[in-house]
Amino acid sequence: MWIEKKINPETNKVKYLFREKYNDNLTGKKRTISVTFDKNTRETRTKAQKILLSRISLRQQDSSRSLKTITFENLANKWFEYYKKQVKDSTVYSVQGQVKIVIEMVGKDTLPAKITPQYLRHKFEEIMFSDTSKHKVSTSYARSLKSRLNAIFNYGIDHHYLIENPIDRLKIPNKKKEAHVVTEFFLEEDELKNVMNYLKNHNMRYYLFCQWLYLNGLRFGEAAAMLKSDVIITEEQSYCKVTGTLDYAGKKTKSQTKSSQTKTSSGMREVELNSQAIKIFQEACKLSKNSEYIFTTSNQTPLSIAALNTYFRKHKEKMNLSQDKRISTHIFRHTHVSKLAELDIPLHIIQRRVGHANEDITRDIYLHITSKAKDKTKKLLELL
Repeated sequence: MWIEKKINPETNKVKYLFREKYNDNLTGKKRTISVTFDKNTRETRTKAQKILLSRISLRQQDSSRSLKTITFENLANKWFEYYKKQVKDSTVYSVQGQVKIVIEMVGKDTLPAKITPQYLRHKFEEIMFSDTSKHKVSTSYARSLKSRLNAIFNYGIDHHYLIENPIDRLKIPNKKKEAHVVTEFFLEEDELKNVMNYLKNHNMRYYLFCQWLYLNGLRFGEAAAMLKSDVIITEEQSYCKVTGTLDYAGKKTKSQTKSSQTKTSSGMREVELNSQAIKIFQEACKLSKNSEYIFTTSNQTPLSIAALNTYFRKHKEKMNLSQDKRISTHIFRHTHVSKLAELDIPLHIIQRRVGHANEDITRDIYLHITSKAKDKTKKLLELL
């Protein structure tokens, strides 16, 4: 067994591939099998050795018999049913979309045992670069699809539908990143004023909720799932506790609940409230008298992110926003970051407040705002 160290160029995360060679009884050729771990320790080396030997043994036993015939669609669906038993509902919902895409990409009637790395390379190039492709995906999303295919094919090997994983020798081509203007991600002072004035005059529930997002830098799910008991207001201090997110993906409104964890581990936090946020909380509670949630619809059910974002798209022009401004619930979180940057709050404190230590957009907004402030100072110095 030998070990290869791999570094993801985008995230700088290190992975360790534990590899082993064996003779394929069916072809007489040398084959390589691998398993991946996050660490290279004595424990993981021992575990990897056991897994590799087990897989080699299974393949050697099965390779002398004919493979079971199955279509790729059926294999992907079998894997997905197996996968659903291991993860939470919100993860199932997001992965379901990826499974649908890989079935369309590979071909539902394609036989897994016949799939080659060259065939998959061609399919990935189509969805990444072809103008006629139904799905135009980024390099990072293509890597997510590759990971999904890897799991499906490994499941197929374990259940004797194919001998080797064709994804092992596939490298995802790099796609030129689209340039984004940082100001697309947050609202300028006049834009924020226009949006809030419009919401206040046309939808008070949305106004209060978006103010809460903006004033506290929260994600939609964190704010939508926040309970009245999560807000602590005393003479000494005022803050809200972020301890979970709204589990809404793929669920009907009545079955949506607050999860016991946030999107990331750093998302679990306490956020200090200013006087304006306290007023927003008090006003929102008056509209949600029969619910434990702070923000609700008129039916006392949690707010819908789809409904909110649809509302923004339909009313964007009336809010006096430009057509290229991509407004959604997340823009208020980014606007919060921009305002804190204007106040010269250090980046690490902002990151801790919004619960995300490694968000690129947060860092880009911060650098944009602080650079703009330096330019302004430089021009003012010329007036001395």
